[in-house]
Amino acid sequence: ALSRARFSAEKGPIRCNELTNSVIQAINEAGGGFDYAEIVDQESLEPVEEIRSPVVFCVAAWFVKVRLIDNIEINV
Repeated sequence: ALSRARFSAEKGPIRCNELTNSVIQAINEAGGGFDYAEIVDQESLEPVEEIRSPVVFCVAAWFVKVRLIDNIEINV
């Protein structure tokens, strides 16, 4: 899901809530539950609404009793 989000963001302007919603949907469809999904500035780690500079997409999700934490850099 994060790789798809990065690909979408690198294709052109996209609002962060669209990317976040698509990742949450993918987690839910896979039978998981999301803990958090946030896109933050790569340097300040402050949340962003639009991707205009390098960011990190951070996600935590639950699958049964396992909590998975992952992130991916998106460089535009």
